[in-house]
Amino acid sequence: MQTITKKTVIGYGVIAALVVVFDLLSKVMIVSHMHLYQSITLIPHFFLLTYIQNRGAAWGIMQGRLGLFSLIGIAAGIAMVYYFFKSQKEQVLLRLGLALAFGGMLGNLYDRLILGYVRDFLNFYIFGYDFPVFNVADMGVTIGMALIMDIKKINAEVTDANVRLDKTLMKYLTDVSRTNVQNYIKEGYVTVNGKKAKASMKCAAGDEIEVTIPEPENTDILPEDIPLDIVYEDHDVIVVNKPSGMIVHPSAGVYSGTLVNALLYHCDDLSGINGVTRPGIVHRIDKETSGLLMVAKNDFAHQSLAKQLEAHSVTRRYIALVHGVINHNLGRIEAPIGRDPKDRQKMAVSAHNSKSAITNFKVLERYNDMTLVECRLETGRTHQIRVHMQYIGHPVYGDPKYGYKSDDQSHGQYLHAKVLGFVHPRTQEELYFESDLPDYFQEKIDELRGEADES
Repeated sequence: MQTITKKTVIGYGVIAALVVVFDLLSKVMIVSHMHLYQSITLIPHFFLLTYIQNRGAAWGIMQGRLGLFSLIGIAAGIAMVYYFFKSQKEQVLLRLGLALAFGGMLGNLYDRLILGYVRDFLNFYIFGYDFPVFNVADMGVTIGMALIMDIKKINAEVTDANVRLDKTLMKYLTDVSRTNVQNYIKEGYVTVNGKKAKASMKCAAGDEIEVTIPEPENTDILPEDIPLDIVYEDHDVIVVNKPSGMIVHPSAGVYSGTLVNALLYHCDDLSGINGVTRPGIVHRIDKETSGLLMVAKNDFAHQSLAKQLEAHSVTRRYIALVHGVINHNLGRIEAPIGRDPKDRQKMAVSAHNSKSAITNFKVLERYNDMTLVECRLETGRTHQIRVHMQYIGHPVYGDPKYGYKSDDQSHGQYLHAKVLGFVHPRTQEELYFESDLPDYFQEKIDELRGEADES
């Protein structure tokens, strides 16, 4: 549970207090000017003031159980305070909703404990229906609860039987990425028949799935006027040639200087599927890796590009300078990659807790003690090329994580995303792009060519 500042508590406490004050003052005014069951028409056939004494729950439900609802109100208040202090600073709407609901609860609890009944007076006729009389406190509770959560309930159909839970949800939550769906499940926002479940759970016909869509995070990721090398742009996609040293998107402790900050300055329309910290980002390349990256400007384009990546139909070719002389011209590395158990900041080829990874490579040039290769990815695992080349004994030159410490690491790994090809989400046109190697990369190649010629 994070620490909430005194200023924050006071701020939301004032909101709750205002609800209580407004509620009690309005009740005093009504009681002072109206007698029990009197009605005053303000808007004919729509809005009246009708003073009643409610000895049940809100909206006049379950009359005569004053003690029960007093206890429920106290318990609800304790729960609201608990969740308020458990909430994150970004969850402004959640905190506002809790403050409004808490104030409304206190207003009605005062009536129940002091008077033995709740004073209601707001009376609406909606489409000819005489809506139950309520008060300002009830409004605070209702508006507060509406802000606290937005719940979608779906029922798995017969066709959903024996299908994974995350895949079942994808059919209903069409505007939510599979990653976000899996995060909802992992964080407990999804229940199956009232119980939490895993993404891999197989659904049965008739299962009731309840999804709570959490409030989007609010972050301080701001647009920044950072120059971009834009290779292509239209209303749906942007292709950027990212320089080495630029992080693709903000993460813990890094909120500026990223490609996302630059994109937010460059354009207003980026897809929101990956959340506020990764708008438009469909795939990424490492900080020190340079080269081509595609960005989605709307959710339609994002979903199309993401499906192409999942189907391995996107063309991605990288140029890498690696240690050692590779004798054969072609190679295929098929080795699963997972988190390195000895160093959580690194990845490694491993049979445990790993995912399949395939890298194809072709030798372009050989030097005295290095080789220039073109790598083609069939999968897109974290640090895939760097891990695979280290695994076969040819680490990428300059790599600070997987290479040699004696390398010049001022530019990071000599790895460049040179070729990017995909089908345009809207026009279905096949797009193909190439980018030149960075100057430092090309200068290193020229140096190695000169050394090879001399020998």
